Amino acid sequence: MEYNNDMTLRREAAIALHEQLRATRASVIAIGEFYLSVLELGLWPSLRAIATGLNISYPQVSRMVGAARLPKAVLEVFRNRKLSFRNIQTLQTLTRQLGESELARRTAHVTANCSLEEVFTVLTTGKPVVREGVRVRIIPGKKYLRLDVPNYEQIAPRIVELEAILNALLATYNWKHRAGALSAPKKAATRS
Repeated sequence: MEYNNDMTLRREAAIALHEQLRATRASVIAIGEFYLSVLELGLWPSLRAIATGLNISYPQVSRMVGAARLPKAVLEVFRNRKLSFRNIQTLQTLTRQLGESELARRTAHVTANCSLEEVFTVLTTGKPVVREGVRVRIIPGKKYLRLDVPNYEQIAPRIVELEAILNALLATYNWKHRAGALSAPKKAATRS
C-alpha cells in the first residue's frame, strides 16, 4: 500500500512540474527531456502511459521525446533556442543522413551569434557562416532590428551618425516612393 501512495505522490509531483514547464513555455527539448526522465524513473511504463497520465496526446509526447534523443552536440547548440516540430524533423533527417559523429563535428562551426537559419545552414553544409561587414537582421516577433558588426568598438562611438544616415535613407525612400505613387496616374493619363 505504501508503494502505491509513494508512486501517486511522485506522479502528482511530475504532473505539477509538467504544468510548470508548459506554463513557462519551456523548449521542446526541455519537455522531451522531462518525459524521458519520467520514463527512466518508472513513473509511467511507456510513452502512451505518460501521455494518458499527463493528459496530452501521444504524438506530442513522441515528437518531444524524439527531440530530446537528438545527439548531445546538437542539443547543446539548440539548448537556448526555440524549435518547431518541423525543425526537429529536419534535425532528425540530418542525423540519419549524416550520422551522429558528422553532425556533432559540424556543430563546432556554429557560433553563439548565428541565427536559427544560419545554424541549419552550417549543419547542412558543414561550413561556417562567413561574415563580412555589417549585417542587419529582423528579430522575429519584435519591432526592432539587430545590427551585427565585425568590430563593435569602431561603430559604437558613431551610433548617432549611423542613426542619422538611416533616417536620411528612410526619408529619401519615402520621398521617392510617394513621388512614384503620385506620378503614376499622370503617366497613365498621358498615354491615352
